[in-house]
Amino acid sequence: MADEVICSFCSREAVVTLAYANNRMCKKHFCEYIEKRFKRTVREFSMLKKGDYVGIGLSGGKDSTVLMHLLHSLSKSLPIKLVAITIDEGISGYRTPSLNIAIEQAKKLGIMHKIYSFKKVYGHSMDAVMKGKPEEAACSYCGVFRRHLLNKACKELGVKKLAIGHNLDDVAQTVLMNIMRNEPQRLLRFGGVSGVIEDEGFVPRIKPLMRIPEREIGLYAILKDIPIKFQECPYAYTAMRQLVRVQLNEMEEKYPGTKFRILNSFLAIKENVKPTATRATLRYCKKCGEPTSTDICVCCRLVEKLDTKN
Repeated sequence: MADEVICSFCSREAVVTLAYANNRMCKKHFCEYIEKRFKRTVREFSMLKKGDYVGIGLSGGKDSTVLMHLLHSLSKSLPIKLVAITIDEGISGYRTPSLNIAIEQAKKLGIMHKIYSFKKVYGHSMDAVMKGKPEEAACSYCGVFRRHLLNKACKELGVKKLAIGHNLDDVAQTVLMNIMRNEPQRLLRFGGVSGVIEDEGFVPRIKPLMRIPEREIGLYAILKDIPIKFQECPYAYTAMRQLVRVQLNEMEEKYPGTKFRILNSFLAIKENVKPTATRATLRYCKKCGEPTSTDICVCCRLVEKLDTKN
C-alpha cells in the first residue's frame, strides 16, 4: 500500500495536491482555502457592498452552483440580496438535469429563482438553431442569446450586479482567445468586474471565482456534498474554446501555475493601458431596446437570420 499523503498544514490525510503552490491539503484546509480565495477576490475587485441586489447566473453546473452556495454563505455576514437566474437554452438531454439541480439548490438555500428560455423569448431553442448547421459554432448563437437575456432579466428584476461562475480556466481561455482573434478592445473590457461598457443599460458582471481553477471548484463541490453535473454541452465541439482549453490544460500539466500567470499578466497589462482605452459609442437597439454599437444589436440580427431561414 502506498504511503499516506499528509496535509502540508496539519497531520490529516491530504485530499488534493496543488502543484502550482507545492502544497497538499486535507478536506478542512482545502475548503477553507477555496472560501478564503473567493472572499479575497470579492475584496480585491470591490465586487460587492452592503445592500447590493445580486443576480446569480445559475446554470446548475458545478461553477454556478458552488458560486451560489458561497454567495449565500457570504450574505450572512455581508447584507446582500440574492436572486438566481437560469437560462434554458433548449438542449435536449443536457439542460434538464442541470435545470433540476438549479431548482433544487436554489430552493434549499431559500433563494428566489427565475427561469427564462430561448424558445419563449427568441422563438428558437438551441437544438433548433443547430439543426442542419454543423458548420456553425453553437457558441456564436448561445453566447449572444444568453448574455442578452441575462442582462434583460437583471433589469426586469431590478438587479444591480450579475455574478457569474467564470473560473480561472474560463478567464485564462478567454484572454488567449481574444489575443488569437486580435480583439484588444474586447479584452480590455474583460476582468473581475466587467460591465462591458459603463452604461446604465448594462448590468455589471462580477466573477468571484476567477482565481479558482475549475478542477478545484469541482473538488470543493464534492467535498461539500453539493450536487454537480459533469456532462459537457453536446455542441462544445464546435467552439474554438474547446481547443484552447485542451492546449491550456496540457501547458498547466507541464508548467504548473500557467493559468494563474496568464491571468496575472493580463490584469497587469490591463492596468497599464487602461487610461488609453477608447470608449465605444453606444446607442440602443431599435428592436429590443438593449445597448448596442449599431442600430440593430447582434442578438436581434441573429434572430432575424433564424426567422428568415425558418
